[in-house]
Amino acid sequence: MGLPLDLPVRDTDAIEEGQESKPGMAPGEGRGQSALRFRLAVMQHHRLIYRVCYGILGDRHEAEDVTQEAFLRYWQQGDEVRGAKAWLITVARNKCLDRLRSSKRFVDADPEVFEQQTEERDPEWHARREESLSRLQGLINRLPEPQRSLVLLFDVEGLTGAECAEALDLNVNQVKVYLHRARRQLRSALEERHD
Repeated sequence: MGLPLDLPVRDTDAIEEGQESKPGMAPGEGRGQSALRFRLAVMQHHRLIYRVCYGILGDRHEAEDVTQEAFLRYWQQGDEVRGAKAWLITVARNKCLDRLRSSKRFVDADPEVFEQQTEERDPEWHARREESLSRLQGLINRLPEPQRSLVLLFDVEGLTGAECAEALDLNVNQVKVYLHRARRQLRSALEERHD
């Protein structure tokens, strides 16, 4: 995926005078993002944002597109953005949900996303594991929002409760409640399959 990491360094005098413009914008429209700050955000958060998008969409190409759209929007927002990680997660998640709504689809998990098979285990173990992971991904995809996003962000990506709360515009208590409900629902669904 080609994100614009080779952006030119901006002329600070032009910024102060409001003369600099962004690609696709008229001169003086918007403030833009400093190239260094943008590059840093891409290096720090690109993989996380892609994994969040892929976790929601289940399609690599769409996840790449949405990741690029989120970073483009970050570039265009300029210095108004505080907390790049949470802001990028929020934008990417919303764009993913918009795509799901517009296409009215739910996708199955791509088994290649999960760890590659190791030589230490037998093929039956790997087949059961892939089946379990696929079933779990399907159950996660059926969770209502924001439960699905919280499971992906908190349990899969390892964000803290506070980071999840900021990214999803919730308070920390809501994060705890939604996570509890999501885990209870997943546990119940998984136990039904074993009975």
